[in-house]
Amino acid sequence: MSGKLWIDLDGRDPASLNSGSTRRFADRKRNRHGRGRRGPLLLAPMPGARTRAERFEDLLIESAERLADRWGERVTSIDFRILMVPNAKVLERARAEGTRVPWATNRSARPGRPDRITLYRRPIEEACVHGPELLPELVHFSIVEQLADLWAMDPQAIDPEYGIWGAGPGA
Repeated sequence: MSGKLWIDLDGRDPASLNSGSTRRFADRKRNRHGRGRRGPLLLAPMPGARTRAERFEDLLIESAERLADRWGERVTSIDFRILMVPNAKVLERARAEGTRVPWATNRSARPGRPDRITLYRRPIEEACVHGPELLPELVHFSIVEQLADLWAMDPQAIDPEYGIWGAGPGA
């Protein structure tokens, strides 16, 4: 029998084991006791595999695409952003005006910069804490309101379905 017995567990060359180079913890598939996570907890197609932020982003994209079907280049040229909460400047402006925390803000185009609409995820989510099924409507209505403000138009002209809260199909 040979003097050295080794088992190839991780595909590394046995000569490199003594070379002083080690793998980072993130490169290992398991922790050092063999009980670590081996892969993703949920497969990608399962509903729980996406985070709340990713689902919110999906709602924004869906709403923008819906409006782009109607308005085309005017909507696709807008820079849509998502922030967790409004910054201090926006909150101070809302406090000075005596209004609630804004769900979204907009900024007109400047030379070299397109129009921008910024949605604030946490205030919108907090508004529908008792009815999470309202989240897609609130995201869409926030975007429509910001477009109406940017383009100086009536929200009903931008989206004829604007303001039909919970009316459902056929109403």
